Amino acid sequence: MRAAVIGASSESIYAISKAKELGLEVIALDGNAEAPGLREADASFVVDIRDPQKVFEILDQNKPDIVLPVPIGRYLTTTGAVNDHYNLCGISFDAANNCTDKYEFHRLLSEKNLRKAEMYLISAGTESADADELNFMYPVVVKPRFGSGSRGVKIYNTKEELQKEFLAELPFEEDYCIETFVDGPEYGVDGVYVDGKFKLILLRGKKNTKPPYRECVGYYSIIEAPENAEFITAVKKLMQEAGEILGFKNNLVHADIIKDVNGKPFIIETSGRPSGHNLHNLFTPMASGVDVISEFIKLAVPALGLKYSFEPNVDKKMIIRYFDFEDVRINKVPSKEALMKKYPLRAWNCNIKSGMYLGKVTNGASIMGRGFFILEASDTFALDEYAAAIKSEFEVEAVK
Repeated sequence: MRAAVIGASSESIYAISKAKELGLEVIALDGNAEAPGLREADASFVVDIRDPQKVFEILDQNKPDIVLPVPIGRYLTTTGAVNDHYNLCGISFDAANNCTDKYEFHRLLSEKNLRKAEMYLISAGTESADADELNFMYPVVVKPRFGSGSRGVKIYNTKEELQKEFLAELPFEEDYCIETFVDGPEYGVDGVYVDGKFKLILLRGKKNTKPPYRECVGYYSIIEAPENAEFITAVKKLMQEAGEILGFKNNLVHADIIKDVNGKPFIIETSGRPSGHNLHNLFTPMASGVDVISEFIKLAVPALGLKYSFEPNVDKKMIIRYFDFEDVRINKVPSKEALMKKYPLRAWNCNIKSGMYLGKVTNGASIMGRGFFILEASDTFALDEYAAAIKSEFEVEAVK
């Protein structure tokens, strides 16, 4: 039996390893000959994964039993096209297109009253636009129509800001969406659809930087309790309804949502694939007890003869924290060994070196390469205290 990987970034390596553990041969495809996942697969092919026909040419000679779900952006659509072409269990092309195109995603959900926000499309090549002609309540958020990882996302508080800092820079080479900004605490969702039914695996509370970028610098595991049961029930209902509209049938899913001023969930965006940033491969399994990749492989390849379960089986209060130092030079990095003895660390991956300059955190690319650590404690307050103490173990100096 054979598994294919479309998009062999470093975030594909975990899925490749799990497929091999379950006895599958793995072939990996990517347009970048240096993609790390290509080296981990049993066979690899350098091909433009933006073009499904070119992918079919390779896979016709290496027919897969599954396309492994991996974190990928716009070209999740190619995974969908392959699933359709070979009649595989996984996200379809239409569903992938519906969730990776933010404008189409908004249109579909707003028509069913599941997104109460205004959105305006600035098409690539548009040479001018006037904020006075846009009927928005401010603030607004601007984001690329396609792509993931918070690239190009920014909040503008007034029409003057929008005009001066964004519209005055037209034209752009890609489409952008301008949308009503919905304020409130943010959450991440890890889940799965099986035969069209949504199953929540883990709800994650987000820790963000301040506007205008609101970049995520950490996630808390949320344990269902009487005080949040109503909100979690509403999240499950929203994800079920959204999945039906988007066409999610049998696929992993992650989503970003906001708890609005009325305590209701507002869906920012969702995608029919696992979450990245060391969530699907590490934090979610640790906090929920569910290895989403292994369980999906068992679901999608019944010939393995293995039972699957997406039922969470542990309740751990944890945080994954990324290193959000800003405008500093690192003079000393604490040792992992010393920290493990002093704090309730469950994982440590630090790529920061002495002498490094760390700039402002504005998007995922500006922080995720620095590394992360995972803590377990009794409550959110304790997690925050431990995280702050660990950051204080670094010796830093401000750089203006």
